[in-house]
Amino acid sequence: MKKEKIYEFAIDRRLTPARRKAIEKHIDQNAHLSPKPVTYNWDEDDDGVLHIAADPMLIEIRFQDKTVELYGAAPLWARLLFTAKRKSELKEQIEAVLHETKFIKG
Repeated sequence: MKKEKIYEFAIDRRLTPARRKAIEKHIDQNAHLSPKPVTYNWDEDDDGVLHIAADPMLIEIRFQDKTVELYGAAPLWARLLFTAKRKSELKEQIEAVLHETKFIKG
């Protein structure tokens, strides 16, 4: 599966240990909403990279100083189901999490 960039979000604040815990808490509290089990881990070599897996999708989130980049990899059949409406919903959900975890002011 090829990894491709899906979104990039501008942020006001960078990743900190407190924001990392807030992200983990958000994932833990919402994983039950996925029809498939959700697992996640922080990259061993780059602590600003979060890996999330919910079969068949693999997501990589890269926290930079001023941006958050979202990458995804999935088989072709799953990508075909990722409609414009679902992409829009995903974008809204991620923006909500970035506000909730205080990466974006206001």
